[in-house]
Amino acid sequence: MTVSDNILPAVNRIDTLYKEVDLGNYFLSVQVGERSFSYCILDSVTNKYIGIGELKTPIAKGPGTQEIKLPLVTFLKKVVASLPILKKKFMACKVIWEGNKSTLIPEALYEEDEQKKLLSFNIEVDPDDLIFHDQLTDYHAVNIFAIPQKSAEILTLTLAVDHMSHISSVLIKSILLNYREHLAHPKVFLNVRDGWFDLIILDQIKLHYVNMFEFRQPEDLVYYTIYVLDQLGFNSDQVEVILMGKITKNSTLSTLIFKYIRKVEFAHRNPTYNFSYVFNEIPQHGYFSLLNLNQCGL
Repeated sequence: MTVSDNILPAVNRIDTLYKEVDLGNYFLSVQVGERSFSYCILDSVTNKYIGIGELKTPIAKGPGTQEIKLPLVTFLKKVVASLPILKKKFMACKVIWEGNKSTLIPEALYEEDEQKKLLSFNIEVDPDDLIFHDQLTDYHAVNIFAIPQKSAEILTLTLAVDHMSHISSVLIKSILLNYREHLAHPKVFLNVRDGWFDLIILDQIKLHYVNMFEFRQPEDLVYYTIYVLDQLGFNSDQVEVILMGKITKNSTLSTLIFKYIRKVEFAHRNPTYNFSYVFNEIPQHGYFSLLNLNQCGL
């Protein structure tokens, strides 16, 4: 069975204020996953987000629950070819990588020359993987992660990337920036992506837990979340849960979460920035990591 190689924009909104002559004032942020590619544009002069877009890879159903999708390298090449805007010279470009090959280690144990070896303790690293790291100074930790060489080359050569960060690093930093004043009690943050979700627990600004899980059904996400809370000694009737990412209100997933967890709310948008009218139909909790990347200092 084959899958169509046609990719279509799921979101494509650019403010009329966008001008190519002003590219030197614009920051481009990109988020890359196996199933989707999203980006946004920030005008540094007005501190306003003026554009957002997302493309999804076509997926076909294989035998049983198997999914057949375009190879990531093929998907990235087609995204770049279909979005001329990405080839423009922006003031800066940063990329968020969603891959599941990452590990957090104490800063004291980190050595750059040994980062591949350190990652290999917990993760199976392929020979052609390139190794990157994010410095999480608030927690005296380093997040080491891997990106397949061909994917990294497409991104760095085509987009003139200044820095690539891992999704978990961006979420940890973004959550701390946005919720630092509201962490007197433990809070659980669920960031929903395409086929994956990130679970982060902060307890009085201390990083208590961080992990990512693959899921196929809404019930899977709820089960994993409650299981983790139970194992860590948190009461699902008492702990506060913040939802962000690709989850809609009144969906099957959010309905299940509200059914089994009492204190739930959706994340808010970062008040540091202004947002164009093109974001009016984007949920406040949507694209949380992407829209906070520029403030993270990664």
